[in-house]
Amino acid sequence: MLRVVQNRSLADQVFEQLAAEILCERSAIGSNLPAERKLVETFKVNRHVVREALKRLEQVGLIKISHGGGSRVADFRRHAGLDVLALMAEYPSTGEGTKRHWKAVHEMRRATAADVARLCARRASPELKAEIAEIARKMREVGDGPELFALELRFWDRVLDGADNIAYRLAFNSLIKGVLAPAVADFARSLSIAEIKQTGYRVAIANAILAGDSRAAELETREALRAIGDASSSRAGENTERKPERAAASKRRAASRTRRRS
Repeated sequence: MLRVVQNRSLADQVFEQLAAEILCERSAIGSNLPAERKLVETFKVNRHVVREALKRLEQVGLIKISHGGGSRVADFRRHAGLDVLALMAEYPSTGEGTKRHWKAVHEMRRATAADVARLCARRASPELKAEIAEIARKMREVGDGPELFALELRFWDRVLDGADNIAYRLAFNSLIKGVLAPAVADFARSLSIAEIKQTGYRVAIANAILAGDSRAAELETREALRAIGDASSSRAGENTERKPERAAASKRRAASRTRRRS
């Protein structure tokens, strides 16, 4: 339900309300938003504020503005970028929307983080690798709570520095905005902390990076980040399907550790 805008940052508030209407699917794809004049009356703001908000909606891929001035709801799944993730977390379309959002974010995180760790093992300086190992040590020492989650963010921030890949860095920034959005932040933190504790506080990943073993870093990351997806998955058959894959990954990691010791 649209409501009169109060307080400051009028264009931001108009943008957020209209974005919520679209992402909650109250404004269907292909439908027209109310005309500018109607929006001005509804929000009790001037035309400049409405136009600024509409321009932002178009920039993030939520609407298309025609030459005649009409605004049509776009299919953001085909036109928007990663910057919409945080908005999707804030305004899930259904009760299951938050879970679907988190699962999608996690699946992307798992795929990209494994390659980020691989690149870090290959490219990072010895000093940065040592710092990453020290962060993992502190994570194990802290053990739990908000400080552990803060160290987790620091850990991946430095791994990304070591990977030296701007595309992964920008994708990470968008993922973090989505994960820390108020609607999912508590859920994301609790799952992340459980994952960290269950998978050795990132020590195995850090040790592989420190040793410069890019293959082991990739495998350790993929396996560690799989745990949270398996725990939160609602599809009963998914874990069964992945058992052979996990067994093969365990064998590869064991072989990699043997090679490092020899």
